[in-house]
Amino acid sequence: METIMSETERAAIRAVAAGDKARLPDARAAFDRASRTHGVEACVELQFMAEVLAPVPDLLLRSQYRAAVLRQPRSAGGEKAQ
Repeated sequence: METIMSETERAAIRAVAAGDKARLPDARAAFDRASRTHGVEACVELQFMAEVLAPVPDLLLRSQYRAAVLRQPRSAGGEKAQ
């Protein structure tokens, strides 16, 4: 299995999902790096960040992704089967 993002990157995105706007630059950097390699569909964290960074976001979809990100166990996910 291949790791999509580090625990530090995942924590930054979880913080943004929890409302911590100060972590947005770190979360954006994680999104930019991981989405280039794995695609936005690779994990719920990247899908959430795609909605956060969208010029005209779908707020209902964003709230669903936020809930999914926050439901994830802190160390689960982030791996992609080969």
